[in-house]
Amino acid sequence: MAAHEIVILGGSYGGLATAHDLVKKYIPSVAKVTGQKYHITMISLSTHFHFPVAVPRAVVDPSLIPITKLEVPIKGKIPFPEDQFTFVHAEITSFDPGSRTVYYTLLDDEYNKGAGGSIHYDSLFIALGSHTKHPAFKPKASHLEVIREIEKLNGEINGAKSIVIAGGGPVAVETAGELGSKYGTSKSVTLVTNGPRLLHNVNPDIGTNAKYFLEKMGIHVTLNANVTSATKLETGQTRVQFGQDQSVDVDLYIDATGVIPNNEPIPKELLTDRGFLEVDAYQRATKAGALVYGIGDIVGGWAQIAELVFIKGVVFGNWAHEVSGGKVGKETAWETPKNSMMLVPVGTKKAVATAFGWRFPSIFGWLLKGRDYMIGKAEATVTNGI
Repeated sequence: MAAHEIVILGGSYGGLATAHDLVKKYIPSVAKVTGQKYHITMISLSTHFHFPVAVPRAVVDPSLIPITKLEVPIKGKIPFPEDQFTFVHAEITSFDPGSRTVYYTLLDDEYNKGAGGSIHYDSLFIALGSHTKHPAFKPKASHLEVIREIEKLNGEINGAKSIVIAGGGPVAVETAGELGSKYGTSKSVTLVTNGPRLLHNVNPDIGTNAKYFLEKMGIHVTLNANVTSATKLETGQTRVQFGQDQSVDVDLYIDATGVIPNNEPIPKELLTDRGFLEVDAYQRATKAGALVYGIGDIVGGWAQIAELVFIKGVVFGNWAHEVSGGKVGKETAWETPKNSMMLVPVGTKKAVATAFGWRFPSIFGWLLKGRDYMIGKAEATVTNGI
């Protein structure tokens, strides 16, 4: 009997969580009741897992977190036997829900394109993720390009006397905080957000505290001011237009607003109006047929890792129930938590933290994340999952 082929598109948090959890927790239970063998193929554009969590510190001060530590090899590091798991380094070009086939172009270790290939899937997990507007934070590129982009931004930061960061989310706040910690008021750093407060997805006082910590370090925080354009000038500076016809010329502009879905291989009829994968409450991409699931950023934007930890049990439990014909587990609809969880370091000594509607002391966030941005979990994510 041929093995049931499970294909995972993407090698970031969602893809790695899928591989580890299916092999360790779900396939054994399903195989026991179905008598079927299961094989996993992961297809990833990069040979390395990128650890975006620690980029804000590494990009500002690589002496605290070396840039190379952000990239962890995937191939050969996932501890599963070859008859159970295969890693394919390739650019995914498309997939056809009708024939249940994924098409790709193989890449070598230097990311040169090779032969085309395809694979039939019985189950498909779409974990293609998203990328940030500035390629240093969360890229869609080879790990070699990622390192170059982070090194480039670090050099630009070192040489800049005036910096504007656009964004009010964790990445923008963390980057501003790291700049404040390292440079104090020796550089003019302005954080511009179009919202009435920072970190708007959580209880308001979290953003208020983050603003207070930043301003204590000398960071200028401008609220309710949307950046409308950033134009490179002949002088080398960038003219940033924002607010009510206001503009400022700065040495460096960093766009840390939002994410863009990595949706190029996905048929357009499977996408939402915003370009993300459309899934139902059970996280199934129902328009793509049976046993097709979405997980991670590709479903709706840059998800907090904590949210992925909670939702993965729903996704994989529903897969186990479906693939076993209802013999394993039960169907569970995902309910978005009423209160978001968030840990945001604000420089090297402070942090803001909230979970389950509660605000936690700064020292709590610093201990969990602010000390080293959890860099020790980078390799562990590849070898053990999340």
